[in-house]
Amino acid sequence: MGKPQLLQIVIRITCMIINGIIVFYFFKENYVVSASGFFLLLILQLFLCIDYIKKLFADIEKSMDCLLYEDYSNTISKEKRKNPLHNKTALLLEKHRKLSLQKTSEQIIFTNIIESLSIGLLILRKDSNENIEVFQINKAFVEFLQIPKFHDWNLLKTKIGALKNYIDNWNKVKQTVSLTVNNDKETFFLKTSVTKTNEYNYIILSLETIQQLIDKKEKEAWYKLMNVMSHEIINTITPISSLAENLDSLLTDDSIDDETVEELSEGLQIIKRRSYHLTSFVDTYRKLAELPLPNKKIVNLTSIVKNTISLFDREFKSKGILISYNTTDKFAINADKEQIEQVIINLISNCIYAVENISNPKINISVASDKIRTYLKVTDNGIGIADEIKDNIFIPYFTTRKNGSGIGLTLTKSIVEAHNGIIQFESQKGETCFTITFKN
Repeated sequence: MGKPQLLQIVIRITCMIINGIIVFYFFKENYVVSASGFFLLLILQLFLCIDYIKKLFADIEKSMDCLLYEDYSNTISKEKRKNPLHNKTALLLEKHRKLSLQKTSEQIIFTNIIESLSIGLLILRKDSNENIEVFQINKAFVEFLQIPKFHDWNLLKTKIGALKNYIDNWNKVKQTVSLTVNNDKETFFLKTSVTKTNEYNYIILSLETIQQLIDKKEKEAWYKLMNVMSHEIINTITPISSLAENLDSLLTDDSIDDETVEELSEGLQIIKRRSYHLTSFVDTYRKLAELPLPNKKIVNLTSIVKNTISLFDREFKSKGILISYNTTDKFAINADKEQIEQVIINLISNCIYAVENISNPKINISVASDKIRTYLKVTDNGIGIADEIKDNIFIPYFTTRKNGSGIGLTLTKSIVEAHNGIIQFESQKGETCFTITFKN
């Protein structure tokens, strides 16, 4: 409060005290008329003092109401801001006005980002009384489900079908779901996450079409493939380019002696080896890219496995590897015999590499079947697959072997998928198991 206002209040209070003393004195001396007049004057002074204080704080109270209800239309004049209390109130109001504008701008940006996403997004929030309201819903979400863009939860929940069940549980979910859209079944990948603030619980629900998911995985796979290919090609071409420059400088030298000829010969041999490596690299890519369609026939998987194992008998004995395959039942599948043999060869080769420096190396192969599927499992007790490379083992040219081509598992996966099958693996130190599933 400013000094002028404080001085006025002090003067008014002082006057009321003096007036009160006079009233007391006149009543005591029985001057009733005079006492009554001064008493009325005292009441008037009291009223004026209260009115002055009320007016003094009226603008402050109005500003407090604006802050309380987030209405920043009130302003305090320059004249009134000479009062320090009014000035601080005006500064506080201005600060919250700026914060409100910033919050509004950020909300617009946040909404625009959500609207630009190609995945469907729905954000709900729930208060302590279990009342749910729509916090955000984007265009992609309503287009996926072919529903109106309701921002009222009571209206929206009647339109989203089976999704309501996942929201009712208010838990984290990550799975594929089938939803009815215009009387047709559509499959989506559903992911939810839950977060909590002091006031609300939020659930963030995202929807992706299966095609979106496939496209994303394909882009990631191509990106990784291009990285590997460019790395391999650059590593081959760089030394060739450097050697070519050195050899060219030797050839331009007039004095070519035996030492120079020997150096030229060594350089040409290196170029030959690197060129062969690059040719081999391109050839493996061609094999991968030109994988023929399987010539399917009903074949005995048990016999194919036995015959393929026999190809490695000498290597198993020389390396002390115990191979276990005791299946005698016949398991028939509709497949290309040569391609399935190649799959088994690739998996056994990986197992042999994995158990190279393991004591008591073992490889176990088993075949099982149910009414609709046949399962081929190849397990070893080797070093396992490190967590950091598990996502890369089916990528072309990715290998941990010194002399590996990096297409064995890629080719295996391509063959299995060409047979409408699935290949999966589980790995930890001391055990790795590849499982191939064929449809009967």
